[in-house]
Amino acid sequence: MTTTLALAARLRGLDDDALVAALHHRTYRRQGVADYFDLGEALLDADSLQRALAPLDRIRLAILVVLARAEAPLTAAEVSRQLAGHPATAGSSGATISAALDELAGLLLVHPVEEAGGAIGDSASGNGANGDSASGNGANTDGATAERGNRDGEPTGATSAPRFAGYEPVTAQLAAWPAMGLASPDELLRTPPPAALAPVPDTEGRFTDRLAAERAFEAVAAVSELVAELGREGARRLQKGGLALPAVKRLAQALAVDADLVPVALSAAASAGLVAVDDGMWLPTESAASWSHSPTPARWRDLAAAWLDAVPDDVRTLLALRSRAAWGESLREHVAWLHPAAIDEAQGRVDAHTRLAEWLGVTAHQAPSSAGTALVEAGPDAATAAITALFPAEVDRVYLQHDLTIVSPGPLAPEIEGRLRAIADLESRALASTFRLSAASVDRALTAGETAEGIRQFLSEISLTGLPQPLDYLIADAAERHGRVRVRAVVGEGAHAAVRSEDATLLRTIQVDQALASLRFAMSGHGELISRFPRDVVFWAISDARYPVVAEDAEGNEVTLRRQRVAHPAAAEEPDRDAELVTRLREAESAAVDGTGERWLARQLDAAVRARQTVIVEVAMPDGQVVDYLLEPTGVGGGRLRGRDRAADIERTLPLSSIRGVRPAP
Repeated sequence: MTTTLALAARLRGLDDDALVAALHHRTYRRQGVADYFDLGEALLDADSLQRALAPLDRIRLAILVVLARAEAPLTAAEVSRQLAGHPATAGSSGATISAALDELAGLLLVHPVEEAGGAIGDSASGNGANGDSASGNGANTDGATAERGNRDGEPTGATSAPRFAGYEPVTAQLAAWPAMGLASPDELLRTPPPAALAPVPDTEGRFTDRLAAERAFEAVAAVSELVAELGREGARRLQKGGLALPAVKRLAQALAVDADLVPVALSAAASAGLVAVDDGMWLPTESAASWSHSPTPARWRDLAAAWLDAVPDDVRTLLALRSRAAWGESLREHVAWLHPAAIDEAQGRVDAHTRLAEWLGVTAHQAPSSAGTALVEAGPDAATAAITALFPAEVDRVYLQHDLTIVSPGPLAPEIEGRLRAIADLESRALASTFRLSAASVDRALTAGETAEGIRQFLSEISLTGLPQPLDYLIADAAERHGRVRVRAVVGEGAHAAVRSEDATLLRTIQVDQALASLRFAMSGHGELISRFPRDVVFWAISDARYPVVAEDAEGNEVTLRRQRVAHPAAAEEPDRDAELVTRLREAESAAVDGTGERWLARQLDAAVRARQTVIVEVAMPDGQVVDYLLEPTGVGGGRLRGRDRAADIERTLPLSSIRGVRPAP
């Protein structure tokens, strides 16, 4: 069993990157940490240990229990053999145990130890620069017999499998769990896992697959609509997370889903990298455009792959084991067994992932679909192949009707739908969606760079009913009206934009329009409206108010403006407090190079005194030999160590200048 002394030496011996990485996974107090002993004490504090132990799964907790009961450090193979005799861990593989031990060591919850008994990195030199040897009045070598040891405390033989030991405070914290209402160490070992369920019958599987495919198709459509709606108007994220109620209602209406499914769709889109928060607003990312124009199976693959990547490794393992059985309550029961100290948190994580899986068609009524089974067993490509055959066929033709509506007889091909949405408004989305052409939608398309002839040609190519005369008239009228309002940039007169039109009545209407009141229009002496806002802001405000507006450059030529509603989230540059702490500890040690060794030695011995820990002290003798003493230190002061020699059963006093190193006794 090891204590703060060994952990402090280990922390000191780690390189900066490894130490910072380990600290990133721990919660601990940073106040008052002036050296590695302070840091070790902070990491072995009961509160810090509880925060680190609570999220661990049962197999890692069982490993800690086995190490706590061992009389000597154990290898991974020895730990595996001991765990094989307990119901909770009987089926664990050696590779799993070895990986878990490495992870626990990285979390600073177990201590790597060399075969000869010295902890890796726990041997530290004292102040050996002066070459002083133990004096006659201090060494007290009468009757002492000590074996010659390695100067650095390392084994002289060949290195074998690494061994691991537990920390005493970790053992004490686990022993205190029953008083906290948590599982005892014995219960961690003897409680077997819940029984696995039988696979879903094939007859139910066919119904599951059909329902899952329907949900998967609807999920792709909903995320596509979400991306389009956020591109039209972003959604403000609240400071505490989530969306404001008006934004939720707007998005629910656009997606044609219940309001409580909006966060689910937003989570799926965010996981796939299709939307992100920029300056407090949810907006599409640059990759959203190409995703929206991809075939439906490819879009579902991206959503399913993002879901799988977001599932934690321990949960993914459980899902793979239950890839052909219902997840539901049995999965929650197994998670409760797997994480006995954080049941609610673990079940909450699983519930979030399984709810999204249900929405994406990975499961249906908590039973994995064929695509869901393939997803967790073989990956996204296999899952996409399984679900594609169940998707409805996409169409590339529509019905153009005299009432200016456009009806698709089935789900539209993405490239057709993308362009159609640019020139018409979506009225209803289903397997047969309905669009409506209007003067405002045609004007919007013309503003984006379309031409009247291009719109006619596109509609004629996709129409099953030709081009009805009312649609042709609408396009011609919108093209004729387009550009009656023109916006250009100006300099001077306290303005940045000017709006002109040959229709004075239309110009006056724009000036008094309450929807444009924030632009603070004023009439100039040239018969134009001027505003202190930039041209692009004025242009988009007038366009959103559905006026036939175009933008001009300095020479009066029409220019096509693109509304930039793409998220470019800046990486949060938060200070790395762990890295700052490590840098401060290294600098403090470097600033006192001359006395660092002796101070470090004194801190080691002081820790051993307070813990009443027996240590091996390496002492340089007058003849040049380095001798190991098995001592129980009783005090450090005046440059000397006092302690009882366990081998000779006498009191010794040793000068710190003669001590070459200290390590915990095996």
